[in-house]
Amino acid sequence: MNHSPRPLPDATEPASFPVPKAVGLTICIPNWNHQVFLPRSLSTAIRGLRALAETGVAGEILIVDDASRDGSAGYLFNLAGYYPDVRIRTILLDRNSGPATARNLGLLGARYRTVCMLDADNELLPENLPVFYRAMMETGAAFLYGNLVIREAGKETELMSNECITGKIFRGNYVDNFALVDARQALQCGGFVADREWMSNSEDWELLLHLLNDDRLAVFVPLVFGYYYKNPASFSADHDQTYPIGLRIQRMYDQHQIRSHEDALIGRMYHPSIGWII
Repeated sequence: MNHSPRPLPDATEPASFPVPKAVGLTICIPNWNHQVFLPRSLSTAIRGLRALAETGVAGEILIVDDASRDGSAGYLFNLAGYYPDVRIRTILLDRNSGPATARNLGLLGARYRTVCMLDADNELLPENLPVFYRAMMETGAAFLYGNLVIREAGKETELMSNECITGKIFRGNYVDNFALVDARQALQCGGFVADREWMSNSEDWELLLHLLNDDRLAVFVPLVFGYYYKNPASFSADHDQTYPIGLRIQRMYDQHQIRSHEDALIGRMYHPSIGWII
């Protein structure tokens, strides 16, 4: 396992350059004080890579630890020895920089062009990962997502993102960052904006709108991608998002309120066994 403090270019600013990537899939897991959840997310990531390997697809896990203070670094230090058949790398940051910076470092440091963004407290559905990867390869999408099963203590399980992106995306964020991203296209569009002053955990929404406005392809696959957990201390929870932030993002990407005037389809729907559905 490789451990390195900040070995990549400064990711506090969006990266606007293409980075050479190999064909395959990197599962990027940003982590901040989520050691208690890491075994769960890692287990599904490892099973997902093994499922991909059975189809001949190379993969790796890249964990970006955002200066955790809960023992995460010690846990990660010994991790690779338990899974010799899976490539596991870590980037250990020496100062807390926030989720956008951690995700940018994941995009920059990923060995493979297709990146699965998996927060440390979520779970993949491993058996479906090969289908999503195949759809990514066949469509050339910049962003490819599916259904998410939402789990929250004391509440009923629900589905999220079970439709193609429509005009509603310009009025509020309902498609989560928990998806497959083409690292080159994301970096060409600036990556995640790491501006703590106003983004307030809306960096995934901003990046998706940026991709759409740059005519990049967003594709929905009608399968469950994974399990999203709503926790009070979630790494990217929106508990502190304020209304003016949403207004500012809307002014940037829908300033004339034309794009969100009607719920016209923006994304496409695809399944490898069927082809284009919409």
